[in-house]
Amino acid sequence: MILSVVRNWIDAEAEHKLYLSNIIKKFILTIESACGPQRAGRMECYYFVKDVEKLVLSHELKDILLSIDVFKEYKRKAGVISDMFVKEVERVFNYKRFTVKGPKWNAYALCWKSKARICPYCNHAYAFTVQSESGDFRPTLDHFFFKDEYPHLALTLYNLVPSCSSCNSSLKGEVDFFKEKHLNPLFDVENIEFYLSAGGAPSELDEAIQNRRIDVLVKAKAVKECSQSENSLKTFAINERYETLSMEAVDFYLAKKNYDEAALNTQFSFKFDETALLRFDRANYSRYLLGKMYADIYDALSR
Repeated sequence: MILSVVRNWIDAEAEHKLYLSNIIKKFILTIESACGPQRAGRMECYYFVKDVEKLVLSHELKDILLSIDVFKEYKRKAGVISDMFVKEVERVFNYKRFTVKGPKWNAYALCWKSKARICPYCNHAYAFTVQSESGDFRPTLDHFFFKDEYPHLALTLYNLVPSCSSCNSSLKGEVDFFKEKHLNPLFDVENIEFYLSAGGAPSELDEAIQNRRIDVLVKAKAVKECSQSENSLKTFAINERYETLSMEAVDFYLAKKNYDEAALNTQFSFKFDETALLRFDRANYSRYLLGKMYADIYDALSR
């Protein structure tokens, strides 16, 4: 995770809660009004859904984590019919149905209300939604806690991270973020910092950048050491990906340094507009592709 998008879904909370609560209520009513025997695993699913209803509707991480513990315990107690129990849970929290376009609440309507423009996992791919006469497209919704492993969270709002397909499918895949902790864009603060490095001594860095030496690379590290940050750097191949973006980092470094020098030159009688010249607003870095990298370079030059 590069960007924090805490409360990303604040504008969608009411509508999504109504959508999900109606699904749960319909399932519970169906079971309670049914006559005769039920499919194996269905009654276990019924009791489970009643137990976790408030948890899966919650916007709190502690409740989401608690629901996973409850699910694992139900699955354990189901024994030989555990697979059937899981299938019933998947039927209730049907994510595929949610992704179908239509006039009602669905993944497209949800993504339209997302506040994130950029994939928070990598910060170098867009994650916005477009609706047009030619067609619609939206970001992929990553299930932070893998829906195939925890199917009851398939529709939980704060388990859905708007992301790019490279991060969601190519890199994350089926990594279990419950067992292997990672930074969560929807709950955690930012803890990844970018910096420029060259092969020589640190004192030679500015000269290396000025001369655009090929050994100048952009790197990422955790501000505060923690396993979540290290796992995020590794899973999303942040250092490997950003090394290929060293040219953009060097260009920004030089632009910012040239601007600072020009702004200090008293021979100029006109006022410089930093945002216009750099094409970057430090205060709104999260709105830009590579914005976190640019912000960290900006801050390093401003010290």
